Amino acid sequence: MKKTCQACNKEFPLEKEDLDFYEKIKVPSPTFCPDCRAQRRFIWRNERTLYKRPCDLCKKDFISIYRKDVPFPVYCHACYHSDKWDPLDYGQEYDKSKNFFAQIKELLEKVPRLGIWVVQCTNSDYSNQSYNNKNCYLAFGIRDSEDSAYTAKNVKIKNVYDSTYVHYSENLYECLNLDKSYGSTFVEEGEGVVDSHYLASCRNITNSMGGTNLRSVNNYFFGERLSPEEYKKKTEGVDFGSRKTRADLLKKFEDLKKNSIVRSTKQINCVNCIGDHLENSKDCHYVFDGFDLDKARYSSWVFSSKDISDCFGMGSSELIYEAISPEEVNNCKFLMATDTSHDVEYGLFCQSSGFLFGCVGLRSKEYCVLNKQYAKEEYNKLIEEIKEDMQNNPYVDKKGIKYRYGEFFPSEFCHTPYNDSTAQEYYPLTKEEALKKGFIWKDGKARSYHPTLEAKEVPDNIKNVEDAITKEVIACAHGEKCSHQCTQAFKIIPQELQFYKKMKIPLPILCPNCRHFERLGRRTPMRLWNRACAKCSKEIMSSYAPNRPEIVYCEKCYQAEVY
Repeated sequence: MKKTCQACNKEFPLEKEDLDFYEKIKVPSPTFCPDCRAQRRFIWRNERTLYKRPCDLCKKDFISIYRKDVPFPVYCHACYHSDKWDPLDYGQEYDKSKNFFAQIKELLEKVPRLGIWVVQCTNSDYSNQSYNNKNCYLAFGIRDSEDSAYTAKNVKIKNVYDSTYVHYSENLYECLNLDKSYGSTFVEEGEGVVDSHYLASCRNITNSMGGTNLRSVNNYFFGERLSPEEYKKKTEGVDFGSRKTRADLLKKFEDLKKNSIVRSTKQINCVNCIGDHLENSKDCHYVFDGFDLDKARYSSWVFSSKDISDCFGMGSSELIYEAISPEEVNNCKFLMATDTSHDVEYGLFCQSSGFLFGCVGLRSKEYCVLNKQYAKEEYNKLIEEIKEDMQNNPYVDKKGIKYRYGEFFPSEFCHTPYNDSTAQEYYPLTKEEALKKGFIWKDGKARSYHPTLEAKEVPDNIKNVEDAITKEVIACAHGEKCSHQCTQAFKIIPQELQFYKKMKIPLPILCPNCRHFERLGRRTPMRLWNRACAKCSKEIMSSYAPNRPEIVYCEKCYQAEVY
């Protein structure tokens, strides 16, 4: 079965497994293709852009993901979780003469929101989607970590800088998709890497440098297998603290990767899965960056979940459809940042609740519609009436797209600028493209600081850097002439300087945002293409587009070559 997407007008398939899932959770089939559904959800999550603004209750300034000009109240953590306000006070009667989505929009713009998601953290105010962390700075999507900065999508890390999708690791710099590793720099797609540098797709490696697809190797140096004494002598002659040396090594590493084989997708202990960066999963279809999954579809950055579709940033959940940033939820649909809840539809920022429909910010409540509480029987009758009304009276946005029951919240309800949202990372657009699609865009905020040091003035070698550098405002070398949400300038924090000196790493000359987006550029996108294995010519699906230069092997050929 095929349908035409309302947003992009392209045909997309509905597989039997999709239809079975929609029937199981009792929703109609979607009218948006998987990519447009994901893009529409991602705009609701501002993960990286922080603003200083006053709390609308206590009036004290704090760090928030919301600008000052949003229409809804924004509270600091203490005020949001206090007893000074009650989300039920904003409840409203369902008006049958008005479209449901129009009514939830009214609720969305008056219920207070938590200004930033920093939970049980110490000295980690400048982070977001941050849980149980200590001394973390500009770290996003991070939990159970400490003494780290400029990272994203990390679990249990310590002393890790400028790294993404890194877990259970310590003392790392500029690493990507790396697990259980220590003391290494510029390592991609690996596990069990210790005191090594410039490696890709390597496992169980110690004291090595410059290699791809290595397994259980020690003392390896750009194609040479050396004795421990030879390796030590070779690396002692490398001035790692020099930016020029590091740039030369990185170029040599990139040239090495161009001539190496890559696996079509990365799947470890997976059965019947289509996707990339998956581990310990089965029966997954178009899923990226997930582990411990069973029957997941069209989802990314999800773990320990079962029977889910169209989800992002979710863990420990079951029977979920169209959700972003929930955790520990069950039998829910159309969610934004809702935790430890069950039987919720069209819920935003709710916690520890059940049997909600069209609610915002409720905590420990049941049988509510539009933040108004009902008896169980009245609730069940009312939501069936609303669903029927949503089918018969769809919401029509400014671009003529219709939203009935079964669709996520209309994009025009979201007040997060496209260029502040997660969507810009996975579906990058120019300002003109975003506005044409009906998304909002916010031009760069005015900066109150002025650079005191140009990028070219930053010392080449870390050994020549004085502690006084932490008082300087360094101009980013990109100077906003990029699409990386450049912040124009940045500072070096004291613990960061100590890390660079210990690890012999030269100071960066790009701002954290530019470094983040350049790192993402070294990663394959959340897409799959049909192409042929470069060795056996078997047709495969890969996250490497057919026009890319990499030598792509199917899993069988890759394992025969590497393991």
